[in-house]
Amino acid sequence: MKAAAVVVPVSGAERFKGTAMVLGGGVAGMTVSLALASLGHTVSLVERSDSLGGRAAVLQCLSPDLSPAAEIAEPLIEQVLREPKITTFLSREVVSVQREGAGLRAELGGGEVITADAMVIATGLDEVPAGPIPEYGHGTKEGVMTSLELEERSTAGVPLVEGNIGSAVFIQCVGSRTERRGVPYCSALCCATSVKNALALKREDPSREVTVLYIDIRTPGPGQETLYREARRSGVRFIRGQPSLVMERDGRLVVCGENTLLRELYEIPADLVVLASGLRQSPSNLLFLDEMDIMQGTKGFPAMDGSRTSAEGIFITGSAREPMDVPAAVRDARACALEVHEYMLAGRTE
Repeated sequence: MKAAAVVVPVSGAERFKGTAMVLGGGVAGMTVSLALASLGHTVSLVERSDSLGGRAAVLQCLSPDLSPAAEIAEPLIEQVLREPKITTFLSREVVSVQREGAGLRAELGGGEVITADAMVIATGLDEVPAGPIPEYGHGTKEGVMTSLELEERSTAGVPLVEGNIGSAVFIQCVGSRTERRGVPYCSALCCATSVKNALALKREDPSREVTVLYIDIRTPGPGQETLYREARRSGVRFIRGQPSLVMERDGRLVVCGENTLLRELYEIPADLVVLASGLRQSPSNLLFLDEMDIMQGTKGFPAMDGSRTSAEGIFITGSAREPMDVPAAVRDARACALEVHEYMLAGRTE
């Protein structure tokens, strides 16, 4: 999202027309758009890629019930495209936003102009780049990929690596909980995602060695804990101790580190190494939030009152607000829609 914001005082005498602008066509963006349309509002949905669905469109299944992600994403896409109150703009980015009366006026990269009473930011999060952690070999060693890359290849039917995968290793907290080479906070989704994918690889071939290397496993809620216990029962190994190095030996990857519980060094041969990368606001999102004078919290996320930001008429939902999984993003988007609805009702004059 690229935008140069011009902020002028809001005139309370202007009449709200019941129009909303939603940035981001993932699950949260589609859910909030449909909810607003059902409440009688006209919605402009702007998505920078050439298709709707966001990250959910590339996930094979959801944690903890392992239900197909397509069961959530595909019906939402169909409903959005059928809904007459929603106009969708694909392959578009916002290039400028300014106040216009009581509302907002946005210009898109294709030259389109959208006016709305309220804006909802649902642009999600990006993976923390694994490149600044060169000891893990992302981008330089074949067979090393991030969790998202694993999901994308699996969904597309692309072979994960050449040949058979006899051993797979998941490395947790890559770019999370680190000030220097990532983000200082726990990204919340990484443990559950790795447990889900590790179990899927083990089920696919029970003879496969699957190992998760962690600082500490965080699987909140009974469903996530049940999945973790199922993975252990299935033979997935969990070793406490983030590795120091992924090297190559005799044509295979070898993951090296220390088991901090047993105080023993380990070297694990692997055909596939999956980096559980942290999640962060994209640089363009951060720039946009700053230009719109949206107050920031302590960890790079906006300071929020529910879904409201400190800027008049601008709301944030889904992972753009904080890391959350797909079901949580759906719930958050529905709650956000009610807040936007109440805001627009309060702003209308008879």
